[in-house]
Amino acid sequence: MLHTITISETVFSLLDEEARRNRLSPNDLAERLLAERLSADQQAWRAQFENLLARIHDRMAEFDPAVVENDITAAATEAKAERRASHRPA
Repeated sequence: MLHTITISETVFSLLDEEARRNRLSPNDLAERLLAERLSADQQAWRAQFENLLARIHDRMAEFDPAVVENDITAAATEAKAERRASHRPA
């Protein structure tokens, strides 16, 4: 499936010049540049996300998982009880 993107004459002139230097059509160069940029953005996002997860895991290492699980279960039980109480007819 083909799609059309509109760019300014100035940007097209730059693209056309660079395409000629690389012996490519402007379309081929534009597609290559867009694919590289989008791929790089996704890779950078993934690296940042993995870094964030590593930092979280490092910070959580000092906590006992059983204690955390018990706290979560208690909080969930309390929230359910409050929700049920607020839905009961008066």
